[in-house]
Amino acid sequence: MCVALAALEAVVHVQGRAGRRTIEFADFHRLPGDAPQRDNQLADDELIVAVELPANGFVSHNAYLKIRDRASYAFALISVAAAIDLDGDVIRDVRLALGGVAHKPWRDKAVEALLVGKPVTRENFAAAADAMLEDAQPLEHNGFKVRLARRAIIRALSDAATGGSAQ
Repeated sequence: MCVALAALEAVVHVQGRAGRRTIEFADFHRLPGDAPQRDNQLADDELIVAVELPANGFVSHNAYLKIRDRASYAFALISVAAAIDLDGDVIRDVRLALGGVAHKPWRDKAVEALLVGKPVTRENFAAAADAMLEDAQPLEHNGFKVRLARRAIIRALSDAATGGSAQ
């Protein structure tokens, strides 16, 4: 769910002793840094009270794809959330997020911008996937994830464009 919430630019509402505050979902998860035991930006006394999705044109053209080793109860090797706002077959706006590739859901807004104004084609989706993965630095035993992510990005964007919902 985190990958989809990142793609859709959710806002997290939290409450603690100091009161209520909001956190942009892109900022909700922390990178390990000097406090690797902390996964998120919640204070010790805070709880999530709501997650808000902004109104947008992504309702009818979105997809989520989770690729895993086993059929159930396994973490994703790669996950992709894609949402597209279309004007006919031209991309008006797009959101794309990857999971299983970093410590938190990964978006590249520059890659999303590459697709805006372009027609819905497999070639355009492949070019976006290549751009998104251009600087990937796989570790010794997970180099396969780059190829897997490329195929997953293309499929999720294709499924989203046709109004389908990948799984």
